[in-house]
Amino acid sequence: FKIARYPVTNAQYQCFIDDGGYADGRWWVGLAGHPASERGFWNTPNHPRETVSWYEAVAYTRWLTAKLHEYGLLPEAMTVRLPTEQEWEKAARGDDGREYPWGDGFQSGHANINETWGNVGTFDLGQTTAVGIYPKDTLPYGLLDMAGNVWQWCLNEYRQPERTGTEGDERRVLRGGSWYYNQDLARCAARYDGDPDVRSLDVGFRLVCCVSPPS
Repeated sequence: FKIARYPVTNAQYQCFIDDGGYADGRWWVGLAGHPASERGFWNTPNHPRETVSWYEAVAYTRWLTAKLHEYGLLPEAMTVRLPTEQEWEKAARGDDGREYPWGDGFQSGHANINETWGNVGTFDLGQTTAVGIYPKDTLPYGLLDMAGNVWQWCLNEYRQPERTGTEGDERRVLRGGSWYYNQDLARCAARYDGDPDVRSLDVGFRLVCCVSPPS
């Protein structure tokens, strides 16, 4: 599989909105949730898209797959989707199985997280940042923002992680930590969960591209 270097940004997600993504039923078939049309425009185009539910993230991947096929930018045999948590963790750990994307052991200032938990620390920004501005977070694979900034939705159900289908309303896996949470949840192995129809100020998503569906 191929995985995106950054989480999906506000500018990228706005293309889905502008193209009528919420009104087009094709992208929502079989999903237990279909939220109302997105309101407004996020004025930080290069920040990761947040306040996005799991259902919205899945609908976006379907829309993007169709658009890339339409313009001949993606082979018909390939699809864009959310990563499984196994794919996400492999990408985050690299070949050496590191604890954090940058290596073993927490390093201050390497990711946008709540380092002090009291909102008073030097590195505690209290919000998202533009993607890719923490170069010390870079993995051997060239990925950025695998720790902190926004949680990233995965396909897997949280309680039954072997299930990766898009039907149902079970809680889904989140990975990577966020600006709101501390260093423990930014570890590559840390798991969290979220209600698939809830939008949160610190939850976004990243894409993978692959030939076969997840097993």
